[in-house]
Amino acid sequence: MTTATALRFIDSDGHVLEHPNGMLDFAPKGFEDRIWHIETDGDGREWCIYDRQRLPANALALAGTAGMSLEDRQRAQRGELRYTEIRPAAYDATARLADLDTDHIAQSVLYPTMLLGIAGLHDVDFAEAQCRAYNDWLSAHVQEGAGRIFGVAIVPQQDVERAAAEIRRVAGKPGIVGVMLRPNPTEGWKPMNHEAYDPLWRAASDTGLPVGLHPFLVPDLPGACSGLRIARLGTSSMPTGDAGADSGIDNVYFTQAISNPFDMMNTMAFLLAGGVCERFADLKIVFLEANGGWIVPWLERLDHHYEIFSWDVPWLKRAPSDYFRRQCWISFDPDESTLAFTANSPFVGADRIVWASDYPHPDAKFPGVTEELSEAMNGLSAEQQAQIAGGSCRALYGI
Repeated sequence: MTTATALRFIDSDGHVLEHPNGMLDFAPKGFEDRIWHIETDGDGREWCIYDRQRLPANALALAGTAGMSLEDRQRAQRGELRYTEIRPAAYDATARLADLDTDHIAQSVLYPTMLLGIAGLHDVDFAEAQCRAYNDWLSAHVQEGAGRIFGVAIVPQQDVERAAAEIRRVAGKPGIVGVMLRPNPTEGWKPMNHEAYDPLWRAASDTGLPVGLHPFLVPDLPGACSGLRIARLGTSSMPTGDAGADSGIDNVYFTQAISNPFDMMNTMAFLLAGGVCERFADLKIVFLEANGGWIVPWLERLDHHYEIFSWDVPWLKRAPSDYFRRQCWISFDPDESTLAFTANSPFVGADRIVWASDYPHPDAKFPGVTEELSEAMNGLSAEQQAQIAGGSCRALYGI
C-alpha cells in the first residue's frame, strides 16, 4: 500500500461559507443592500441579509463546525452559536491553508454553502446579481490561498441564457476552475437533456469549465424533496420558517439521505442516455455529494436498457457507460466501503473517481480525512491510489 504521506491529496469538493461582508464590495449597482451579508443589531444579535430576507444568522452556523467540539455543534444546532464564531477557515483563506496542512491536503476546490440554493430564487435579476458578486468575491478569495485553493462559480440556473452568459464571464477569472449546477430541472419539469438547457452545456463545453452537479436539500425545484414530499415530515425538532414557503425543511436526515443520490441518479441518466454527452463531447461533468457506491450497478442498468430498448434512445452512438468513461467523474466520501470495488470496475475505474472532504460542514471528518481515505484505498495499486488521491481531480479541474 502507498502510504498516506507519499500521496498528493486534492479535495474535489470542499466548501466555503459565505463571508460575513466580503461580497458587498462586489455588489452590482442597485443591489448593494440585498447581496448576502451579516449584520449585527444593537443587542449583538447577528442577522443574515439575503435579498429581502432578514434571517437569524445563528441558524446558519452549524454549516461551519467541522472539527469543533460536540458541545459547540450542539450549540449550533440549537441556534446558540454565532455565525462569526464558526471555524475561521470556513471563510478565511489563511486559516484554510493551516487546516489543509493539518490534514495533509495539498489543494482544495471550493463550492459554496448557502448559495448552493441560488437556483431556487424567484427573482432572476437578483439571482444574477448575487452570482456575480459571489463569483467576483470568490476569485479574489482563492487568490489569497497561495495556489492551493480554487473556486467553483455559481450561475442563475433559473434563466438558462443568463446562466450561460455568466459561465462565459467567469471563465477567465483567476482561480475559477468550474461551474456549479444543481441536479434539478429549472425549466419547469423538463429533464436536463431537453434542448432548453443546451446553452448551459455549450457554454461549459466552449470554455472548458467542468460542471459540478451538487445537490441541495430543499424542495424549491423539481426533485425528490418536492416530488416525494419529504421536506416537512413533522418528525424533527429542527426549526422551520413559514409553513407555506417552498424552500423550508424540518429535517436533514431524510431530505439529504434520499434526495442527494435520487436526484443525481436521475440527472445522470438523462445526461448519459438522454443525449447531452453525445451532443457535447467536450463537456466535463462531475457528480458530487451523493456517495458513489451506486454508480456501477446504475451504469450496468443504463447499459442493459440501452441494449434492450435502444429504440427509446436512437440518438446514442455508444453505451451510456462509455460516455461516463469518456467525460465524467464521480465523487466518493473518504470512508465509503465500495471505493476499491468501483476503482476496479471497468465501468468506472480509479481515473474517474475523486474524493470530497465536505469541510467545513459538520459531517466532515476533521482532522483525519486523508487517513480515512487511505484506509478505504487499501489493496489498490499505487497508481490507482495516486489517481484517486489527486490525479483524477487534477484532470477534472485542470489544476
